[in-house]
Amino acid sequence: MVQKPEPIQRPGKQRPESAQNSRLTKEKKRVRLTQKVIVEIAAELFARKGFGATSLDDIAEQLGATKGALYYHVKNKEEILRLIYLMVLSVSEEPLRRIAEASLPPAEKLGQAIIHHTAVAANRSPAMTVFYREQHHLSGPFAKEIILRKKEYERYFEQIIQEGQDAGIFSRNLDPKIAAFGLLGMCNWLSQWYRADGQYSAQQIAEMFVAMVERGLLTVAPLAEPLSENRA
Repeated sequence: MVQKPEPIQRPGKQRPESAQNSRLTKEKKRVRLTQKVIVEIAAELFARKGFGATSLDDIAEQLGATKGALYYHVKNKEEILRLIYLMVLSVSEEPLRRIAEASLPPAEKLGQAIIHHTAVAANRSPAMTVFYREQHHLSGPFAKEIILRKKEYERYFEQIIQEGQDAGIFSRNLDPKIAAFGLLGMCNWLSQWYRADGQYSAQQIAEMFVAMVERGLLTVAPLAEPLSENRA
């Protein structure tokens, strides 16, 4: 009996394996899709395009996923923004907490706190760019949560200033809360004007801020002639 020759597979029809590899690749992408990855990619898009101009479809496309896959990890776009804020606050707050609770003189604590927050404000990462620009898009419970977390951060500065006042090192004529607002506002403004390729590094600017604050807060006034005597 003559055996029939086995059919020859043409090159163009060798696709089952290729299709399977494609399916496996997609499955691998789905496995790698986590809340952390979503937040990181969303931060890049929000920083580049703005929160309002970025859709969930844009985020899904950047991740190589479907919008439906995103809903498994986040409820909506605003929740992603909330997670970005919580991430920034968590990373920024821990070093400040350690400074506030350290066994250091209040003046040294305040100097370290200013240097820390100056570095935070000078950070040009996508998440930090979003942090300083997009808070008005948070609403309801999300907005309240972030406001409360920011107040917790501010209280560390208030705590350090109050400690210095109690020790007689900082002037008692200043409300610790108002003084903290002033310090944070001074540092926060770097987010608007600081350039890494500018004349000064963030560290140098922080040291200038510390010098200004110490002359304004320390009870011992700097030696200087009255302004009236310097006038012609």
